[in-house]
Amino acid sequence: MDLVFVIVQILGIISLVLFVVSLQQRRKENLLLWQIAGTLLFVAQYVLSDRLTGALTFSVVAVRGLVFYIYRKKDLKPSVAVLVVFLAALLGSTIISWQNMLSVIPFLATAAKTWGTWQDDMKWTRRVSLLSQTIMIAYDLAAGMYTAALTEACNSVSTIVAMRRFDGPPRPCGGTPPRRGIEG
Repeated sequence: MDLVFVIVQILGIISLVLFVVSLQQRRKENLLLWQIAGTLLFVAQYVLSDRLTGALTFSVVAVRGLVFYIYRKKDLKPSVAVLVVFLAALLGSTIISWQNMLSVIPFLATAAKTWGTWQDDMKWTRRVSLLSQTIMIAYDLAAGMYTAALTEACNSVSTIVAMRRFDGPPRPCGGTPPRRGIEG
């Protein structure tokens, strides 16, 4: 087995732990710190796997996490202009590093996650994270980054647990909460 492949998988396992822990955070700033650390390991994985689009895209994601963290610590929300700058940077990184049609997958996933992270409501952050994680599983499998795909799958489970824990049980169609108690 190739040493680089083994290192990529080990980095994936460490990032798995960091992301699972991040998704169980109640406070957004804690979630962001754990995810910045996990994202930096993702960048290293993509660099070692010669996946330039993933490496460049997730470098932007790491910076986004840091900027959003700073805003959060100051109890501010990043403006729409900040959101647009990060979306443009993600698009630019995709164009610059284009390798094939698979290159669009990290853009879609990270653009969605950028919008979700920009939201104040952690319910939306978690919902969009679940979508982003699902999209990235396909890219990671195609790139041969099996522990990264496993990380996304575990993150999906962790996100669902966090949604149940913090957001409450899903409501039936129509959005009306179920009635409790005896009606009479």
